[in-house]
Amino acid sequence: MYIPKSFEMNDSSEIDSFIQTHSFGMLVSICDERPVATHVPFIYDPERHVLLGHMAKANPQWRNIDGQTVLVTFSGPHAYISPSWYEVSASVPTWNYVAVHVYGTCAVIENEDELASLLDKTIRFYEPDSELLSQANDPFYRNMMKAIVGVKIHITSVQGAAKLSQNKPSEVQQRVITKLRQYEDHGARSVARLMQARLDGTTGGGHTGE
Repeated sequence: MYIPKSFEMNDSSEIDSFIQTHSFGMLVSICDERPVATHVPFIYDPERHVLLGHMAKANPQWRNIDGQTVLVTFSGPHAYISPSWYEVSASVPTWNYVAVHVYGTCAVIENEDELASLLDKTIRFYEPDSELLSQANDPFYRNMMKAIVGVKIHITSVQGAAKLSQNKPSEVQQRVITKLRQYEDHGARSVARLMQARLDGTTGGGHTGE
């Protein structure tokens, strides 16, 4: 994606945190000469540089994805920014947001043991106390597993963008933050928190917690 220099995310730990926090990504590949996308909950392993996920076997996207270079996009909070908030002449509307794009080579996982391991990792990440962890070998769940396929993406490159008005003077950024905080919208308030954190130097663009 196109990222102006001032909005680049260059801190690998910030990017890692962002992916893990916003792990429901969009997997994009080419199928029958057309771009296709599936929304997938991912497990990210930064040490091995891989993303793990799964999709329904009825989904045709997986059938020719093995060995293909794919794109996974992870989106964070975003909000409209009015030029009136800048209180500076000759300003235009814009949008603040945080996003990470991951490129890699995809491998399909159909082996039952590998797929079971992938699902175990997924459950442990999203719901560590789930009773499913002790029931994984029940016939019902083993049979349900036959209806999905896993994907392992070996990461080749990562791009991160945190467009949070860094190109504006600090007093202008503070005015934008004040305006965003007046909205009930969760996205606007999250963007305000990220902007304030950057101004304060306390955290990066990957964190959006309350």
